[in-house]
Amino acid sequence: MTDTSPIRPVRYWDGTPVPFITAWSKEAVPPQPLAVIEGRGGVGLGFRDEISHIDRRYGALWMRMPATRGGQPELERVHALRQPQAMSRLLCQVCGGPTVGSRLDERTLFLAASADGRPIGEGEVTASPPVHAVCARLAVEHCRPLRRGWTAALVQYVPIWGVAGLVYDPVTLTPFPRSSSRTGLHDIAFTDTVRLRCTLAARLLVTLEGVTPVTDLDALADEETAVIRAVR
Repeated sequence: MTDTSPIRPVRYWDGTPVPFITAWSKEAVPPQPLAVIEGRGGVGLGFRDEISHIDRRYGALWMRMPATRGGQPELERVHALRQPQAMSRLLCQVCGGPTVGSRLDERTLFLAASADGRPIGEGEVTASPPVHAVCARLAVEHCRPLRRGWTAALVQYVPIWGVAGLVYDPVTLTPFPRSSSRTGLHDIAFTDTVRLRCTLAARLLVTLEGVTPVTDLDALADEETAVIRAVR
C-alpha cells in the first residue's frame, strides 16, 4: 500500500536529525552575477544573465544556490531555496512533508526558540516555516537552541509578508551594512517596493494571524497521529 502520510522520513547525520531547510556543505553559495537593471518600477538589482521566471519570485530577486544535499549538514545555515519552498507551500521545516491536512481544524503549527519564555505573538513576522507536531517534538529533543527554551503556537492564517535578504546600492552595487539580526539579513516588506528592488532575497517571511499558544507538544503529536491514521 502506498504511504500517503504527510510526515516524511527525516534525514540524520551522525545520529542528529537534519531539518529539510538546512543547507549542506555541497550547497555553497556561488558568486552572484549582480547587475543594475531598469525594471517596471525603476532601477534595481538583477543578474547579468537573469532568467526572470527562475531568478525572481514574489517580485524579488532570489539568491542563487545549488540544491544538491551532500557532504555535511551546516545546521546554522538555512537553504535559500528550500526555505521559501517550505514557507510558500506550508511544508514542515524538519521533514519537508505538507503540514496542511495533518489537523482537522486546518490550523498550522509554528515553533521557535525562546530562551526567555517569550511566546509567539499575534501578527508576528517569521522566517521559520511550519512544522508537524511529531517533528516539533523531535526538534525540541535535538536542537540546541530549542533545548534552551521553546515556544509554539497553532496559527489560523499565514499571509506572505516579505523577504529577508541583502540590500545593495542600486547604482554602485555596494552592499549596505548587514542588519543587527543573527542572520545579518534585512527584513523587507513587499509594500516597501523601493528597497525590494535593491534586495537579494534569501528567506520568505510570513505573518502569523489567529495565534493560539501551545504548551503540550506530546498531546498535539498524539492528536496529529490519530488524524493522519484516520485519513489514510
